Amino acid sequence: MNDLLSHIQTIQPPAFTVALLVLATLALVVHEPISGRRSFAQFLTDEAAEGEPARIRFYRSWTAQGCVTALLAITLVLALPGIGLADIGFRAPDLAGVDRFGITGGSVSTSTIAGMITGVLLAVVMVVVASRVTAWRAARVPGAVKPAAEPRGQMKAILPMLPRTGAGRRGWAMLSLSAGVTEEITYRGLLLLTLAVALPSTTPRITLVMAAALLFGLAHWYQGWTGIVSTAIVGGVMAGLYLSTGSLLVPMILHTLIDLRALLLPVPRAVQTPVAETSTPTPTTSA
Repeated sequence: MNDLLSHIQTIQPPAFTVALLVLATLALVVHEPISGRRSFAQFLTDEAAEGEPARIRFYRSWTAQGCVTALLAITLVLALPGIGLADIGFRAPDLAGVDRFGITGGSVSTSTIAGMITGVLLAVVMVVVASRVTAWRAARVPGAVKPAAEPRGQMKAILPMLPRTGAGRRGWAMLSLSAGVTEEITYRGLLLLTLAVALPSTTPRITLVMAAALLFGLAHWYQGWTGIVSTAIVGGVMAGLYLSTGSLLVPMILHTLIDLRALLLPVPRAVQTPVAETSTPTPTTSA
């Protein structure tokens, strides 16, 4: 089996390379939470005034930022001696490696992992169907429509972001694809490479995965503490899949599908803002 972590812990790049990787990673994990929270606050102000055009501008802005960040990470890896793109997951997945799941080194069969993923997907589908049935029943009963409950936790951040028009749905789909690709490059590829070469080679695999998961969760500070916890859990799963397969391909696909699932969520009546699909202003770059 191709053990990616064992490989990158033994490549021993020059000290200059390690230093630049650490600086780049520190810039990433400090800048993302702060700029993300700031730009999300600005989005809420714009969305309250403009509705869907502000959302589409927001999607485009975050898509552009994610692409720029990932391109900078790739450029850094290509420019530094002693490392290459294969060291951040740019290679074919080793599916046999899933038998170890990349975290504890224990024996977990491929069929077990497939069953877990299937169970998660079925649970998501059941929740979506149940919420749609509830909304349909409420709409059929005269006088039964009530003001939507105030969203809490992570949903308080997610609901204002949900698209309301066809153009918005296309923008969300593009943002989901961008996040699925670029966040895996930065928060799995670059971050885990940096942790592996900067920390002692005796550092347990689970410690690296938990550190990467925590930093990924903190990048979603704008979603509140429940958002940090839930995205950290997702980040841990993605890190495990990445290390076990030796490739970013599997986590990229799964990450994109997880983000796309938001298109299945019903938009509460209280926050629906129908807007004609017209051209929108050129977006400004923000985090």
